[in-house]
Amino acid sequence: MMSNVFEPVRIKGKLFAKNTTTGSIAPKDTIRHIQLLNAEKNREVLVVSATGRVTRVPAIDMGVALTPPPVAKMSFMQAKEQQDPEEMFANIERLTKMVGRGIQPSLVITGGAGTGKTHLVKSTLEQMGLKESSDFVHFKGRATACGLFITLYENSDKVIVLDDCDSVFKDDDAVNILKAALDSYDTRKISYISTKTLKDEFGSEVPRHFEFTGRIIFVSNINQSKLDDAIRSRSFVSDVALTTDQMFTRMGQLMATMERRIPMPAKEQAMQLMKELYAEFDGVEINLRSFIKAARICAMGFDNPKMMIAEQIIPA
Repeated sequence: MMSNVFEPVRIKGKLFAKNTTTGSIAPKDTIRHIQLLNAEKNREVLVVSATGRVTRVPAIDMGVALTPPPVAKMSFMQAKEQQDPEEMFANIERLTKMVGRGIQPSLVITGGAGTGKTHLVKSTLEQMGLKESSDFVHFKGRATACGLFITLYENSDKVIVLDDCDSVFKDDDAVNILKAALDSYDTRKISYISTKTLKDEFGSEVPRHFEFTGRIIFVSNINQSKLDDAIRSRSFVSDVALTTDQMFTRMGQLMATMERRIPMPAKEQAMQLMKELYAEFDGVEINLRSFIKAARICAMGFDNPKMMIAEQIIPA
């Protein structure tokens, strides 16, 4: 009887038996999971007898058109791993310009250390004609909610680059301050209500409320999954977590402009030796900083530059 015929279906990734006539889902213990798996694999239906016996039968023999299996989607990270690093960094440059021009209030750039994130942001702002200290400021390191409020007040009309200030993402008070600073309203007012009077580095009182017209660029090594949702939703985001192959590609793209005093043959030798070390040892640090170390060593003409480089880019 067709009322006792079931097909395997996936609902939110879980496997169930659906009655081909009524569309109802069979009780959990009617058909074993392994039977469903095999039926799904072999394009079969499951016939349940009056005694409860389950028989697998090719769907075509029963005249049943099975529900098409869900199309496997590509993971976004798989696509990112295929992306040309030059395209990644060109996009970051464009996003930085949008913040610099006031089109967008903030940008969050994440990714591994030594990929050139900070250098690209600062050089892009400078190429736009913005001057450090007067048009944009760069802060690196730990930041408290109080310190963040004062920093935003003192630079309320500038582009603020917060570099490795990851502590602000872990502090609820700091996150709330940032939410106010990055809102999409025409007027962004920030408040810090406390019984204690806030003072700047010169001892002058800082008001409890002020209007913020500046922009913020965050540069961090943390994973994007750890970003506060409110900060993420208010910002452009860009992740440059490069694979090793992408990092070597990026080195090749920048080789001519990095360490201009070092001859190209020395830089090419450095790249080759780093690839050899990566193939031979675990834990080799492959990033732009390690490449600069390796290139400088190769430029000095050491008898055994490979071991010299290994000492610098393989943690003990």
